[in-house]
Amino acid sequence: MATKKTTQKAAAAKSTTKKSTTAATKTTITRVVSAPTAATTGAKIDTKLPSNLVNIVIAEIIGTFVLTLVALFSAYMMAPFYVGLTLVIMVLAIGTISGAHINPAVTFGLWSMRKLKTVLAPFYWAAQFIGAMAAVVLLGALSGNGFTIHFDQFMSFSWGIFAVELIGMAVFMFGIAAVAARTDLRPTGKAVGIGMSLTLGLLVAGSLTPFVQSAAMTKYQEEQVAETAKKEEDKADKQERTYPRELYIGGATLNPAVALAVTEKTDSQLQSGSSVGTKDEKSYTRLSLEVIFATLIGAALGGNLYLLVSYRAKSEA
Repeated sequence: MATKKTTQKAAAAKSTTKKSTTAATKTTITRVVSAPTAATTGAKIDTKLPSNLVNIVIAEIIGTFVLTLVALFSAYMMAPFYVGLTLVIMVLAIGTISGAHINPAVTFGLWSMRKLKTVLAPFYWAAQFIGAMAAVVLLGALSGNGFTIHFDQFMSFSWGIFAVELIGMAVFMFGIAAVAARTDLRPTGKAVGIGMSLTLGLLVAGSLTPFVQSAAMTKYQEEQVAETAKKEEDKADKQERTYPRELYIGGATLNPAVALAVTEKTDSQLQSGSSVGTKDEKSYTRLSLEVIFATLIGAALGGNLYLLVSYRAKSEA
């Protein structure tokens, strides 16, 4: 009789355990199913355009226009400081309106860090290139002779120029991400930090440029020794430039929009050291595939590298 009761108790306990397991399983399934719903809702909200979109576009046009003008008119040696100071002022002026990207690469970098909606990126890029083109038009009007730029070198690719632009842009974007993450800084402090980040990026890229040019010149001299007189004549007939392309750049731009307006040096400028070329020489824009890819990759690399470093620092704290 005792054995029978014990068996009944064991069966009841087993049944209770089964019910508890089933209930727990149901609860788990409910949690898993409910998660995607929140994600889907967030994605729908992300596609909405802000009500001040027109203000953002106008602010980016003005900011890029001013930055491009300063880059075009500033002296070569002091350019990093002038451009950096200009960015400080622009961040203070339009930072609360558009964030003062005034650089397609910065826009891409912030997007890669998930700090910018995908739907907004094309508007930023369009505004930035419009601002740069406006600076080109103004420069042409001031010069009196018009200002024509040629895209013959757009498809050209130099690994040396690519490396200079990429490293400089990564340094710049790393600085932007670091300054933006500081909650203890006032708006003025953040503006100065972002401007100095650009200055630092330009200085780093500028320090690498002579090494790239030196390597290109050495390679050019070696090729010159092996060239025949006929090849020299064919070269002149094709109106190719005399020196390697790396020698025609005056430094890094770290900005595809500014690169559109900035031109490479000409043969007469290299030979005479003058800042102005002759009328019959072409002015090739600095905007090329290497500049576009290098700045975009550099911005994504620098911004996300900071996120990685700051995340590891927080997790170890």
